[in-house]
Amino acid sequence: MNTRVFAIIQIAFISFFMFADQNLLGPNMTQIGQDFGFFTESDIDYYIGGLINLAFWILGGTISLFIGYFTDIVSRRKLFALIVIIGEIPCLLSGFAETYTQFFIMRALTGLGIGGIIPLTYSLLGDYYAPKERIKVVTLIGFASGLGVAVGQLASGMLGETFGWRLPFIIFAVPNFILAIIFFITTKDPERGSMDNKSEKFQISDFKNFKSLFRTKTNSLVFLQGIFGTVPWAVFGIFMIDYLSKNLGYDRDGTATLAITLVGGMAILSSLIGGFIGNKLYRKNPRYLPLFCGLSTILGVIPTWLLINVPENSEILLFTYAAFTGLFIAMTPPNMKVILMNVNNPLNRGKVFSLYNFADDLGRGFGPFIIGLLLVPIFGRNIAFNIAAIFWIICGCLILMMVKTFPEESKRRIS
Repeated sequence: MNTRVFAIIQIAFISFFMFADQNLLGPNMTQIGQDFGFFTESDIDYYIGGLINLAFWILGGTISLFIGYFTDIVSRRKLFALIVIIGEIPCLLSGFAETYTQFFIMRALTGLGIGGIIPLTYSLLGDYYAPKERIKVVTLIGFASGLGVAVGQLASGMLGETFGWRLPFIIFAVPNFILAIIFFITTKDPERGSMDNKSEKFQISDFKNFKSLFRTKTNSLVFLQGIFGTVPWAVFGIFMIDYLSKNLGYDRDGTATLAITLVGGMAILSSLIGGFIGNKLYRKNPRYLPLFCGLSTILGVIPTWLLINVPENSEILLFTYAAFTGLFIAMTPPNMKVILMNVNNPLNRGKVFSLYNFADDLGRGFGPFIIGLLLVPIFGRNIAFNIAAIFWIICGCLILMMVKTFPEESKRRIS
């Protein structure tokens, strides 16, 4: 097997298990909260849904900045394997936490794994594949990550009632210890910039100045859309199963979990469709790529609102809205990563993707915290979640602004 293909397959499997951890908490929020002495809806939303996820994503995003710096300097193979193992240790220990403080610390530290592998992954992909090939492999990794989120969430919901909430954290942590070691032994670091026709020479000053990355307007727009675009994802991933079961009367371990898993499953399909369409549009005219992403993101708000406001005891409508929500809202992420790859120097990609991940983590962390802490107590869950969906409209508008910046900046970077 081609060594490049083998490396990508390994990254895909590692990403699957790493991202499976992302939504393990959501299906069993009430059970976890009660285990640690929280019994009211507001306390569970704040301490389990809000505070823990804030720490998880903010710590992960902050560490991502440091990892991004070293990604552009040291062996990515060694750093990747190390970060995977460091991230999975607290995920495993989350299943053995005896107090809320222990659980909080372990969940926060687990964010190191996801935050760390993102800049490493896309730095490696950029040097494994040429610009016109990248959308395919980025879509593959996105597919693996999305599948991990969906499977992890489904497994957590299904196992939680029978075996308790702890088992999923253990099950999804163990495989990556083995996979990380195999990756370290069998892969080699690709040459930086080997797949780019035009690559600036190494300058040590590049590694000392993150601010230079913001001179590329497309970078700034991608970072901003990430902050706004991840807020609804995080809110729905954490709260929606609990919302559908406790507020709308759907069965938590059955209908509610299946509906949100359907969103995730359709989102996986959506990312594949989005990557395929995005590749075709990029080859035809680069400006069509952000135009497609912006419009699909905005249109995705409509089925999302329908899902939030679905009537009680209407399973057909619930699953229909869930399917269309997932179908529209995940076409953008793989294309945003390709846009970043194609407007940045390969020697800076680690830092670029660390900033991209940091921006996403700000939305993932502060979104549930703000929604759960401020809007839910004031307006209730229904109105708060409807407000959260509006963030996708802002996200879509920011992406549409790339129609002017991306074509010229990508042409300058890879021509």
